[in-house]
Amino acid sequence: MKKFLILLIVLVGAIALTGCKKNVFDAEFEIISVADLKAEQEINISFRVPSGIISTALTTLLEDFKIEWPNINVELIAESGGYGDVRKLTILDLNNGIGPTMVIGYPDHFAEYFSGNHLINLQNFIESDLEGVGEDDDFVLSDFLESYLNENRIADEGDDLYGLPFNKSTEVMIYNKTFFEHMNYTVPTTWDEVKTLSKKILVDVAAGKADNVIVFGEGEKKPSQYLADGMFVPIAYDSTSNAIITASRQWGGTYTERENIEKGYAVFNNDKVKEALTFFQGMANDGLFAVAETFGESYASNAFKLIKCVMTIGSSAGVGYNVPEGNKFQIGVAPIPYRDANAKYVIQQGTNIAILGQSTNIQRSAAWQLIRFLLSSENTAKFAMATGGYLPVRKSSYETAAYQDYLTNPPVDKINHSMSANVGLQYRNTYNFFVDVAFVGSSAIRDAVGSMFSAIIVNKKDITKAIQDTLNELGPKYQK
Repeated sequence: MKKFLILLIVLVGAIALTGCKKNVFDAEFEIISVADLKAEQEINISFRVPSGIISTALTTLLEDFKIEWPNINVELIAESGGYGDVRKLTILDLNNGIGPTMVIGYPDHFAEYFSGNHLINLQNFIESDLEGVGEDDDFVLSDFLESYLNENRIADEGDDLYGLPFNKSTEVMIYNKTFFEHMNYTVPTTWDEVKTLSKKILVDVAAGKADNVIVFGEGEKKPSQYLADGMFVPIAYDSTSNAIITASRQWGGTYTERENIEKGYAVFNNDKVKEALTFFQGMANDGLFAVAETFGESYASNAFKLIKCVMTIGSSAGVGYNVPEGNKFQIGVAPIPYRDANAKYVIQQGTNIAILGQSTNIQRSAAWQLIRFLLSSENTAKFAMATGGYLPVRKSSYETAAYQDYLTNPPVDKINHSMSANVGLQYRNTYNFFVDVAFVGSSAIRDAVGSMFSAIIVNKKDITKAIQDTLNELGPKYQK
């Protein structure tokens, strides 16, 4: 009963937030100068983030910020449970008038905050002519990756920024390097190459050629045994939502369409998306392609470590989860496969940082100084290296001596993350980063198509029926 009441409160809070059109912060917006801000005796601000590597890396940076700004106290609110819980708790707090000063979140989270008039327009700070506030030599907007900035331009009109990129990642292909070298395989670059190689892998594994790739312990199954049990598949995709969204883009299809920040549609019932789904279902039917659920796992990385698959596509920030205990085999990191050279799309992931409206002008200005500090060229590089797999959000960060050393001569415990970062750097010149425009409710469509993809791959559900059932489940709200 208690859990039901908590859920009810969260749902009501979300409705109240997205339905609210009244400003909950002061109508008078004033930017406080650096001199006046430093003259304040004590300023208290709060910053909500997920617990774990994000909060740990921030703790060190906040200590450095305190040296530069001794009168600004930053309460780091580290929430367990991930970004979804950060969003839910922030919505609850905003509706109760006790929202944090700052928060990080995905574009669809920001769409909900914006809908309730809870986001501060950062353009006010960026365009300020006050020294140490607006753009200058240390804070240059053009130094940020443009695709990262674009997802923060969420208003229906204009290009104002309501957030800035904070911790960014993408997807990479992790492969069993020891296996590939032993079998003399070439890492595939296109999905057709993946299909061809996967067929060869199945033949070689069935023949037992992969059973002596590593030393298997007592009770451990070898690849040929997994295959005999129907539990070996050459390649697996970790995120089913990312799989269908990326495939839709690579095959030239559309997934969602936004009318305005309050209204968007599910438009994945089109021939191009069906063509993509047909390709992957065909691979799955031939035993060549899988998702985590195929193995009865929550994450494809678990199957990868057991050598139930030898390639997996997952977050660049999660590469470390694919490393087996005792380093039983080495991993390699490569770009994700693409359909053809004209469709080299890779999803843009990670969160942005924003200032919320339930704050004073002094708190907002203090929060802005913290943003400037965290997003400095050196500090975004430090954060990326400390968290592993996340990417710096500024172009100049890649050129810092510390990050160049990280890319070319990483410490032993960062080798795998360095490989992932190098692929991220490669993407900048050879792939198109993309993210679908967010609107209130777009996360519901994302979750729905992820479940749909699982049903198509794992349960072999008819594609046309799966699409129609998913649209029916989403309801008329998302129908165009």
